[in-house]
Amino acid sequence: MPGEGSATKNNLNPTVVTLGNKKIRVVDDHQFALLVWGKLFQETGKPTILVSIDYHPDTNPPFWLYAFQKSMAIDSDREEILLPKFQNKIMASMDPLNLETIKAVMGQMQNDEHINTAMALGYLKDYHMINCMEKHQYPLGHHYLVAKKDFGSLEDKMFEGAEFSMKALEHEGYLLDIDLDYFSSMDNFKYNPEKFNVFKNLVRGASLITVARSKTYFDYLKKENFTIESCEEKLMALLEKILKEKD
Repeated sequence: MPGEGSATKNNLNPTVVTLGNKKIRVVDDHQFALLVWGKLFQETGKPTILVSIDYHPDTNPPFWLYAFQKSMAIDSDREEILLPKFQNKIMASMDPLNLETIKAVMGQMQNDEHINTAMALGYLKDYHMINCMEKHQYPLGHHYLVAKKDFGSLEDKMFEGAEFSMKALEHEGYLLDIDLDYFSSMDNFKYNPEKFNVFKNLVRGASLITVARSKTYFDYLKKENFTIESCEEKLMALLEKILKEKD
């Protein structure tokens, strides 16, 4: 879903939370998770797989909105020709191994364009996008649509209804990415270990976890009077509980 991000402290220098041996990095605007994934790629030299849980699919093409607006401003009749040219020009300016070149163009990136940008840069080799809006069919990547009755849930029934299984990650390393705008109620964090098997496995198996606050969308989508701060606290408490359990 389009939205303007900014170079805030929590975007360029994400909050780092350490729970056991797991690192969680928190950004304000979702597209800035790209920098976290890029840093991991620099450290490992290997592309990885992303599992993202979000209200929105966030898988628009790289720099699509910027390129579309530029194209329409120049010549609306030639939009189909101009749009890829503007996209390719920005992509050509980015060096996957130099995060400064990525930071330089973040102002042109919307918060639904970072996943396929990460694919294009080679940070990711595949993704699994669990969301509440659309089940896109793209040549690359996988989309899972959450049933309306399960919006905000992390229980096994949500994953089963969306047809996501841990088998999709068999023998593969992956990142876990969570957008706080997925959660609409404090009830979403009521924890029953017997009903959270998929999420527990996702958390424990992830090499890195990124969290996006997405405050504007969180405030718009929430179903009760709770704050982004309390939502973040609840998620961190849930992650800590899962990581401390010995089952």
